[in-house]
Amino acid sequence: MPEIEVRLADAEDITLLSEFEHGFYSEYVWQMSLEQDAFKSQAEFTRVHLPRRVLVTYPRKKEEIFSDFDQAEAFMVAEIAGQSVGYVKLVRESETKTARVTDLIISASVRRQGIGSGLMVAVMNLMSHRGLNTLVMEMQSKNDPAIMMASKLGMKFCGFRDHYFSNQELALFYSRFIR
Repeated sequence: MPEIEVRLADAEDITLLSEFEHGFYSEYVWQMSLEQDAFKSQAEFTRVHLPRRVLVTYPRKKEEIFSDFDQAEAFMVAEIAGQSVGYVKLVRESETKTARVTDLIISASVRRQGIGSGLMVAVMNLMSHRGLNTLVMEMQSKNDPAIMMASKLGMKFCGFRDHYFSNQELALFYSRFIR
């Protein structure tokens, strides 16, 4: 993992961060099967290998991500040697001690090098200092890298919602209690 520094973003960062490629390539998706009858409802997610690598578009428009920049609980930037290489947006739930990671983007040239994990550890540290105790991460069912990272960080699957994103895609939710 490269040496990263994480800091709170400021308004001057937005232009550069919005230029990052937000889509990603994947060879896997998580496919949902839903079984229902009068006495039982059961959803199962299975990791499925695709016949070829596909480009997955990001579920939010960049304008949506940055429009409420100043209202987020935290907007953090990862840097390597003074260059911005990723960011994470954290939104606080108003009535609980819960925060949601709504966006986690890493520059395409440095993906899969632990930068996302580093940002998530920084988020957990920030939460513990702000009295927040539950972290929820939302992602597309097509976002295999994020799902694998969430599991690696000790997060557990805690639910899903169909048509969640503005592009009508299914969202998966992973959570972790923060001490």
